[in-house]
Amino acid sequence: MKKDGNFTTLESYNIWLLGLLRNGKLLDAQLVLDEMVAEGIELNSYSYNIMMDGLCRKHMLLDARRLMDLMISNGVYPDTVTYSTLLHGYCSKGKVFEAKGILHEMIRNGCYPNTYTCNTLLHSLWKEGRSLEAEKMLQMMNEKCYQLDTVTCNIMINGLCRNGKLEEAIQMLGEMWTDGPTSLSKGNSFAGLANSIHNVSKCTPDVVTYTIIVNALCKVGRVEEAKKKFVEMMAKNLRPDSTIYDTFILSFCKQGKISSAFRVLKDMERNGCSRTLKNYNSLILGLGGKRQIFEIYGLMDEMRERGIYPYIYTYNNIISALCEGGKTNDATSLLHEMLDKGISPKVSTFKILIKAFCKSSDFKLTFELFEVALSICGHKEVLYSLMCNEFLAGGQLFEAKDLFEASLDRFFALKDFMYKDLIDKLCQSERLDDADYLLHKLIDKGYGFDHSSFMPVIDGFSKSGNKHRADELAKRMMEFASEDRPADRTYQNGKRIFPRKVENDGGSDWQDIIHRDGGSGIALKTLKRVQKGWG
Repeated sequence: MKKDGNFTTLESYNIWLLGLLRNGKLLDAQLVLDEMVAEGIELNSYSYNIMMDGLCRKHMLLDARRLMDLMISNGVYPDTVTYSTLLHGYCSKGKVFEAKGILHEMIRNGCYPNTYTCNTLLHSLWKEGRSLEAEKMLQMMNEKCYQLDTVTCNIMINGLCRNGKLEEAIQMLGEMWTDGPTSLSKGNSFAGLANSIHNVSKCTPDVVTYTIIVNALCKVGRVEEAKKKFVEMMAKNLRPDSTIYDTFILSFCKQGKISSAFRVLKDMERNGCSRTLKNYNSLILGLGGKRQIFEIYGLMDEMRERGIYPYIYTYNNIISALCEGGKTNDATSLLHEMLDKGISPKVSTFKILIKAFCKSSDFKLTFELFEVALSICGHKEVLYSLMCNEFLAGGQLFEAKDLFEASLDRFFALKDFMYKDLIDKLCQSERLDDADYLLHKLIDKGYGFDHSSFMPVIDGFSKSGNKHRADELAKRMMEFASEDRPADRTYQNGKRIFPRKVENDGGSDWQDIIHRDGGSGIALKTLKRVQKGWG
């Protein structure tokens, strides 16, 4: 096209930029910008806004901010679209404070937000649970005479539902039909706005409004009321989509009402909605709960015929159902199928399989699976803690100890490791040296941990007649307790890292241990004997 002379105007270059960025080709877009500069074509606000949108979609907010500075330095001033795009970028990353800063900057520079800008920030405030700020935002929109629309009302209804105010949300839905936007100020915590909202468009409910209400009702088990709202929606000539149908399908599947879920599915198809991956995920979840494995395979065949391909959530549901039904080999085959299709399993996938294989006491295969998980997901703390705890529960003390040692070497937090049980079981198995080694490794690695972990080891040494080692360990325990380490991991190569609350079941003072039930009488006597020696 360029050779034909088509790329000679700003408008043609802008179209080229837009096409590249909509396909995520940021580097190519940058080359086009460089070419525009070389050709002496001055960029306008639309050119910059296209780039701004592309950067924000990729969450490259720092680059987007620099782009705004660049356009100002080139004499092109940001407009409402520029600021709104950047504000939306910050909101999509949950950075509401920064988004509010953009809004204030926007107004300060004489560029006034529109309804889209305000709705974007309003949605984020509700999403973050900042209802008071959402109320102030709505009030500001009213005072500045912004057009409050159905989207605004839907954001408010969704916010009320998310914050446990379902009755107020239902009331607001009813008032939308009778009062339009004035419903924003009636009956709920936003009554302070009274009926003063003005300069508004008609604010009637749409399918999204009803979907929000139906979803909220189903989540709290009020399915019959949800069905009534669905009937009301149909009576208002609002055409349902697959999303609202899937809300019912998922709700019925969670309740174990599989027949009802399939009836909803048929009704959905009669109303012109095609089956979706979400529909199948819900049905597989329900069938899995009923251990109806044959039916699940039937659904998978149907999905392939319809060109609907399973993804992580689908596979996880099927693998979970197979594992619960004792078909671990079939579950492993599905894992191989995922890998063959280039679908990377998540940590959650491996957690399901690891638990299942440990339950069947197939620890060799479990360890092989663990190594595969590490190669795909990396050395995640959750994988190590799960393996350590499952092997411990299965009586594989040697392997559990090795896993815990490896975790300490990686400075993982202790909170999810059953390390006290591990030390106790090592002592019960007369592996006192291993238990003692773990205690000293915890101390040497700079961990703060429950002081009662010393008790079974002290008790074990005392019972075996090794009074010297029992006394030495009791002495070390009291020294350790007096340090009152504020974290379960504190030092790595001499530097403090990730401070956390100390993990204990009581006070941090060592005398508190003596008066607790954490150990036998022999261990307590040892502690008291050492206590007297220390004064």
